[in-house]
Amino acid sequence: MIKRSIFLILVCIVAGTSFWPMVMVSRAQEDQNTIVVVMQPPADLEAATISRFDENKRDILENLLVGLTRFNANSGQIEPYLAKDWTVSADGLTWTFNLRDDIQWVEVQNGEPTAVRPVVAGDIVFAIQRACDPNRPSPVTSNMAIIVGCREVATALDSWEITQEALDQRIGVKALDDQTVEFRLLFPAAYFLTLTALPEFRPLPPERVIGSNLWPLGTDIMTSGAWVVTSWDALQMTLDVNPFWPLEREGNLDSVTIRFDVGSDVLPSQFASGDVAIARTDALTAASIGAPDSSLVKIGEGETLTLLGFSMEYPDLNNSLLRRALALAIDHDYIAQNVVVGDAKLLAATRFTPRSVIAAPSAPGAGFDPATAQSLLAESGHAGCAFSERLRIAVENDAIATLVAQLTIQQWQINLGCPDGTFELVVLTRQEVVNNVHANIDFGEEQTRHHLWFITWSADYPDANAWTADALHCQFGYLRVGRACDSTDVLFDQAGLNSDIRSRLDAYTRAETEFFGPSGSFPVIPIVINSQIRVQQKWLSGVASYGPFQLDRWVVNRGE
Repeated sequence: MIKRSIFLILVCIVAGTSFWPMVMVSRAQEDQNTIVVVMQPPADLEAATISRFDENKRDILENLLVGLTRFNANSGQIEPYLAKDWTVSADGLTWTFNLRDDIQWVEVQNGEPTAVRPVVAGDIVFAIQRACDPNRPSPVTSNMAIIVGCREVATALDSWEITQEALDQRIGVKALDDQTVEFRLLFPAAYFLTLTALPEFRPLPPERVIGSNLWPLGTDIMTSGAWVVTSWDALQMTLDVNPFWPLEREGNLDSVTIRFDVGSDVLPSQFASGDVAIARTDALTAASIGAPDSSLVKIGEGETLTLLGFSMEYPDLNNSLLRRALALAIDHDYIAQNVVVGDAKLLAATRFTPRSVIAAPSAPGAGFDPATAQSLLAESGHAGCAFSERLRIAVENDAIATLVAQLTIQQWQINLGCPDGTFELVVLTRQEVVNNVHANIDFGEEQTRHHLWFITWSADYPDANAWTADALHCQFGYLRVGRACDSTDVLFDQAGLNSDIRSRLDAYTRAETEFFGPSGSFPVIPIVINSQIRVQQKWLSGVASYGPFQLDRWVVNRGE
C-alpha cells in the first residue's frame, strides 16, 4: 500500500473579491446555448502537480484533456473514453488499453479550431514519464506511484542520471503501437480504472511540452477533450465545443464562458440577473442567494471527513462494545448544525465512504441511539464512563476541529452521563496529531500515544477503496488504530482484486456494515464531513452532484 499524506481542510474557500472590471455577458447570448460559469483562476493547467482539493483546475482539465476512462458521477460508473476497451493479466499486474483512433489533438488559430493529429499511445507514455521524472513536474499525490518504477524514478534525482533510456526501461508504461498502451503495476488494483480517469493520467502532446515548464503556458496549447479554448486572459476563459469530437454529447451547450472576476460580493446580483448559470461557493454567499433547501442551492457531501480514532493498545479502548457505545451516543446532526466558524458548512456523517464515489457502499451507518449506547456502555464494563484512567483526546489547533471535539465530549456527558474530568482535550499541531496516529504500536511496551484523536481523512481518488480500505486496512491502512486483521480485511482484499463493480460494491458495503453498522466494531467514528456548495439556475440540468464539471453533459432550457 502506498503511503499517502493527510490534509486537514475544513473551511470552505470563499470565492474572493473582484480584482478586475466586470465583463458583462450579452443578453443576445441567451439565444444560443451559452452559459457563464464562475470559478477561481487556475495558476496553471499542469496535471502532474494537481491537488485533489483544486476543484477549479480539475473542472477545466476534465473538459480539455481526454482520459483513458471517465467517471460518470450521475451513474457512479467508470466508462470507456479514449480507451475502447482493456484487458488485465491473470495476476492483475498488467493492464493493456486499446485506444480509439479518432480523437484529435486540436489547436485554435485566430479563433478557429484545427485538428493537428490523432492522440496516440505515445502521448500517454510521455505524460506518465514526465510526471515521474523529478527533473520535470513530479506528482504531488501518490496515485501514479502504483506504476512500476514511478516512485523509484521520482526520488532518484541525486543517485543516478535520468535519461530517456532509463525512463523507458524503469517506468512501467509502454506504447505497443499507436493504439495500444500497456501499464505494469506494483500490485493488483481493480480500482486502476478510477485512477486512469484522473487528470494526471491523461495524455500530453510532446511537441508542446518542453523541459520543466508547467503545461500549458498562455493559450498556445493543444487539447484533446470535448472542448477547445478559444480565448483566455486574466478575466475569463472561453470554451467552445470541439468540432472534431467523435463521441456523442448528452448536453446541448455550444459555448461556456468561465469568469474569474466574479467575487462573492457580486455573485448574488450576477446570479439573480441570470448572467451566471452556476458557481461553487461558500455557505454565506449561498445563503444570501437562497435558503439551504432552495432548488437554486445544491449542498452535497464534500471530500474531507472528520473522524475520531482509537488507540486500541489501551485495554479500555480495545473493546468493541465501548467503542460502539461512544459512537451511538453522538448526535451527528447536532454537531454539524452547531459548528459555526466563519462560513463553514458541515454535514452529519454516520458512514465513512461518501455516497458518490465509485463502488460506494450502501450501508446506512448506525446513527444516534442514546438508549442503546447506555446499555452497551454498561455491558462493556464502563457504566458511568468509569475508565481506568482519564482519556486524553488529541485534536489539532484549529477552530473547527476543536469545536467538533468539544461538542463530541459534550454529547458523551449528556447521553452517557460521563462526569467532568473523564476526558482531557490535548491541543496539538497538525503534524503532532499525525505523528500520534502513526506512532509505532507495540503491545509489550509502555504506551505513549493519546487514547483518542480527531483527524481528517480525504481520499486521493473517487473510489471506495481510497476511503475505507486505504484508511483502515489492518496492515496497510493510514489510520493506525491497532486493530487485528479480520474478515473485513478479506473483503477489502477481494474488492481490490475484483473488477466487477457489483461485487466490489457488495464487498465494501459488507465491510462498512461490519465497521459502522448497528453491530459495528467502530475502529473509528465518522463525525462530520465538509460540504460542497454550489448555486445553479433552474434552467440548467445534467450537473452531477459530485466530481468535476463535465460540460458536455449539461443541458440548458431557459424556457422552463
